[in-house]
Amino acid sequence: MTGAEFVRLCRAEKDDILQEYFSPASGSEAAERIRALIASGTDRDALLTLIDLVMTESWYRLLLGLDGAASLGGTQMTYQVLDEDGTLLNECGELEESAFAYFQEESGTET
Repeated sequence: MTGAEFVRLCRAEKDDILQEYFSPASGSEAAERIRALIASGTDRDALLTLIDLVMTESWYRLLLGLDGAASLGGTQMTYQVLDEDGTLLNECGELEESAFAYFQEESGTET
């Protein structure tokens, strides 16, 4: 697995979570709270846009933090992300570059 593939999987996971939160069949606590907000008059599309933005920014910051391009909890250092075969996934800023492509360029937001 490459760093770009890892980031692509993170983006897919973010999208799956967002879809689950807004699914009428989901039994997650987040989905139940979202349904309650919509039932009380909160605009569904505005809420979806806000939660998508929050999740996009959170995943992006986490990936940059793992790559050493941003701090995690006030500490900036490079972490080694290895796959199950021991292959390093985040050499030379690969996570940062891919995270920008998958979480900023594709989403249309640049923070």
